[in-house]
Amino acid sequence: MAKSKKLKRTFVLDTNVLIHDPNAMYSFDEHDVVIPITVVEELDRLKNGNESRNLSARQASRNLTKLIKEGGSPTSISLGKGKGNLIFFVFEKYPTVSTDADNSFRNIFIEDTADHRIIAVAYILKERGDNVTIVTKDNNVLIKAIALGINAEDYTHDMVRNPDQLGEKIKEIDPEDLDLPRVTTDLELYLNQPVMVKGCSDGQNHIYRWQGKDFDLIKRQEIGKTGIKPKNLEQDFAVDILMDPSLSAIALIGSAGSGKTLLSIAAAVSQKKEYERILVARPAIELSNKTMGFLPGTLEEKYNPYLAPVRSSCRLIMSKTEEKKKESDVKIWMDDKGIELLPLSMIRGETFHDAFILVDEAQNLTPTEVKTMVSRAGDGTKIVFTGDINQIDVQYLTKETNGLSHLIDRFRGQKFFAYIEMQKSVRSALAEAADKLL
Repeated sequence: MAKSKKLKRTFVLDTNVLIHDPNAMYSFDEHDVVIPITVVEELDRLKNGNESRNLSARQASRNLTKLIKEGGSPTSISLGKGKGNLIFFVFEKYPTVSTDADNSFRNIFIEDTADHRIIAVAYILKERGDNVTIVTKDNNVLIKAIALGINAEDYTHDMVRNPDQLGEKIKEIDPEDLDLPRVTTDLELYLNQPVMVKGCSDGQNHIYRWQGKDFDLIKRQEIGKTGIKPKNLEQDFAVDILMDPSLSAIALIGSAGSGKTLLSIAAAVSQKKEYERILVARPAIELSNKTMGFLPGTLEEKYNPYLAPVRSSCRLIMSKTEEKKKESDVKIWMDDKGIELLPLSMIRGETFHDAFILVDEAQNLTPTEVKTMVSRAGDGTKIVFTGDINQIDVQYLTKETNGLSHLIDRFRGQKFFAYIEMQKSVRSALAEAADKLL
């Protein structure tokens, strides 16, 4: 019996999809992709500046320009072998949505906006008989489109494939499982996974790391000579992977107060002789409409407020050292500007060799931004991502679509990667209650 031909679809892309992923036009298999001219106008408006969205707008424009130069009709450009066509669409006036000529988009919506023009393009294509869907990361666009009988959906190409595995508790295994020469497939462990064993022979609970053929017992250890020592089993595991030179990519996820940033900074300081540079990056989440460029001062002065938690961790480490009354290694390191600020908008084209890179609050990055960060890592570099995937401050990002979740989903099980969710707050009982109850 012959296979039925797959129904061809037409996807109309919202601007925010191309800002989220400048390569999005290549993600729809054999189906056609429509770019309303309004989207091109918005990309042009966003192209100036050094913020992430400006960089993405420029990259999306370059991608579209490349496709145009490669040839084909301006109204139907091939996206490549096995792909559909790219179509730029311009309409002369808002469509009528019923037999009443006055019942047009202009009368339905209060304002003439870019969103409404993009929805209008999809409506026109639907009326022509296309199997059309708007792809958007804006919930309001999605609601308006569906209200008008137009299919609409989120951009899911880089969405986490197994969202249920994010935030899962550490797997518990029986003590007798540790004696097996090979773990049975029933346990379904991935490489470098943490496992908890309760009620061991010494009466204690222990955490182990699955090494592929056997388990490695994680013992509590002070982080070098920083005076910082793990306070629970989750932190024991975090320290173990942070100090492991065979791991070049680490992810620590968890709520505020679980120790992600402090342990990472302590690990960086304790290994400063192993790395030529220690760099810290943190997404600059703006307040109100005041961007980093609005702030006075040099780039370092603009960026310093965003790194307050990192500097707070450094001060705590200094207070713990035995030589805190003298010029401790940590103080000397800070005074010599051994901690380098790394604005995320300025790393393209860079390659970092023999560096320890901490990317804090990474849940506020897109998958494209995380990919850019990881692709900058050269030989001898360890890159650590920390964040809370349940606390996202960026419009259009979710637990399933942010860059930190994407990194874990794609790297889990790789020999160079390890991660753990740290669910216990160690700040105070009050801080833990706030995280759970407020």
